[in-house]
Amino acid sequence: MLKTLSVSLLSVFLCAASASAAGYDGFKYVTASSLKPFARDLGGLLGSGSNQTARPLGFSGFDLGVRGMAQFNPSRGDTVLKKNDMFGLGVVQAEIGMPYRVDGFVRGGAYEGLAVAGGGLRYGLWNVSDEKYKINAMLLGMANIATNRYFYAVHFNTSVLCSINLPGISPYVGAGYDFTRLESQAVNDASLSNKEVRVTEPRFTAGLRLRYHLAYLAGGYTYTHDRGLVNASAGFRF
Repeated sequence: MLKTLSVSLLSVFLCAASASAAGYDGFKYVTASSLKPFARDLGGLLGSGSNQTARPLGFSGFDLGVRGMAQFNPSRGDTVLKKNDMFGLGVVQAEIGMPYRVDGFVRGGAYEGLAVAGGGLRYGLWNVSDEKYKINAMLLGMANIATNRYFYAVHFNTSVLCSINLPGISPYVGAGYDFTRLESQAVNDASLSNKEVRVTEPRFTAGLRLRYHLAYLAGGYTYTHDRGLVNASAGFRF
């Protein structure tokens, strides 16, 4: 099982690492009708893959890992990204546990033509339990900024996540909303320069996390704006 999950994770990370091939610089030729579809696709990527367990770190706990998010194909009407091609993002995420079941985290990543930075807070809804078959739950709030020479995006995310403790593995499910504000910059169509759009989309996620001592691997599936995404993460948590 570990081998299968590792192969799946590697596939997503390779996709995220080649995000420049998705053609984010193709935004230079954006049309008015594709602004909102592109904003939905970008917001879905930024909002997914931030968490893979509902257990808070606990005071002085720490987590350092990489996150990969990839969408199978662009939304209908998104002519910026290549049709029928998978595209993605990748970030490094660092987390720290604080008192009262609160975790804070920061994240960032850079690619050819695209840079992402963000962070947020998580709050455990009840006392943490590491007993087998016990359920943990938490609320999450996150903000991200994505910049490109042709656009600028601000993304906010609110989510609720639940996970259950099983021997060696922890399945999780979550639901939330992505709020994305996208502003075009120096695009080919002068009438669209500094044009702003706002989109809001629900998001649903399910997946599982495998932990071995301090290391973990996780993979999940996200559904949002009629499109499927895959999420993967790997790191060290202590």
